[in-house]
Amino acid sequence: MVKVGIAGVGAIGGAVARALEKGLDGYTLTAISDPHTSAPVSVPNVDFDELISKADLLIECLPPSIAPEFIAKVLEAGKDVIVISSAALLIHSELLDIHKQSTSRIIVPSGALVGLDGVNAMKNMNIKSAKIVSTKPPKGFTGAPYVEKMNIDVNKIDTKMRIFEGNALEAAKGFPANVNVAATLSLAGIGPEKTMVEIWADPATNRNTHEIVVETEFSTLRSSISNAPDPANPKSSVLAAQSIIAALQGFSDKLVVL
Repeated sequence: MVKVGIAGVGAIGGAVARALEKGLDGYTLTAISDPHTSAPVSVPNVDFDELISKADLLIECLPPSIAPEFIAKVLEAGKDVIVISSAALLIHSELLDIHKQSTSRIIVPSGALVGLDGVNAMKNMNIKSAKIVSTKPPKGFTGAPYVEKMNIDVNKIDTKMRIFEGNALEAAKGFPANVNVAATLSLAGIGPEKTMVEIWADPATNRNTHEIVVETEFSTLRSSISNAPDPANPKSSVLAAQSIIAALQGFSDKLVVL
C-alpha cells in the first residue's frame, strides 16, 4: 500500500481525501496538512514536515501563495509529489532547480483540461504553436494580481470581455489561481514562453471553458471542455480533483490507456 499525504484539504484536496478514505486500490491516506480545514477525515492533521515524513506520495492542493514552500520541502525530502498548482512551477523556477538535484518525481495531472494525451504525443512531432483560451464568470477572477494591477472591477463587467492576452508565464504570474490549465499545457507542450493564452470574463456564462489548439506539421489538435465551477471554489472546477484521482488509479491499474 502506498501511503498518501495531502497538503490542502479544500475543494480539490477534500474530494481526493474522500476518495482515498472510501477506497482506492493500492493507496491509503495516512495524514493531511491544513490548519483551516473542517473536512471530516479520520487521519491526523499535521504540519508539512510531519506530513512528508509519514507519506510515500504527497499530493499538493494548496493556495498558490503556499504551494511553492511545500513543493520545495517534498523535493528536498526526495519524495514524489502530485502538483495541482502547476503555475507555481513556472513562477518559481527555483523549484525546477531543486528538482534537478532531487530523486523526486513531479506528476502534473490534467486538471480541468482534456487532450493532453495528444499534446504529449505531438511533442515528438515538433509542435509549431500552442494556444489556450479560457473563459470564466467574472467573479472567478476576483483577487487575481493582474486584475488588481489593471484596476479591473469584475463586478462591473456586463459583457464578454478579454481581460488578458500573452504567454503562459505571464498568465501564471497574473492569474496564479486561475490558469493552472495554461501552465499545464505549456509543460506538456512547447514551454511557457511559446504557449499563448487568452483569458475572457463572460457574465453570461456559469461555466469555466477551456479551448486549446496545438499544431504540428502533420496534425492539428483542437479540444474544448466546459466545466461547472466547483461550488466550494469558483476559481477551479470539480474535474481538477477527479484528474488527481484518475492519476492515482492510472498508477495502479493493470490496464492503462494513455
